[in-house]
Amino acid sequence: MFLLPLIFLPFILILAVRRLIQIPIALHRGDLHFPAHRRRLLALVSAAGYLLLLIYTVALSVAIFRAALTEPNTVAAWMALAAYIAAYPLIYLMVAWVFHHTLKKR
Repeated sequence: MFLLPLIFLPFILILAVRRLIQIPIALHRGDLHFPAHRRRLLALVSAAGYLLLLIYTVALSVAIFRAALTEPNTVAAWMALAAYIAAYPLIYLMVAWVFHHTLKKR
């Protein structure tokens, strides 16, 4: 059960970092925009999703590097991260769904 999220973790991390970089650039260029109806609500929901993905990505990366550097052979250190690693694909999918419904292409 834990093996599948662990296999996909590097790919999802790359996708998340790519999305975290591209969304502000596309908003600044005008390639993405918020629809006119309920614009403030959609901007707030999108910002909350962006912050959630940013904070979770940074926190998970720091935790993984800390576990790899301090205790690379200890199973207990990695098992403490198991729930966070398993939840990351779900967080990414949830935030991608939020971005899909709040941001529109021009």
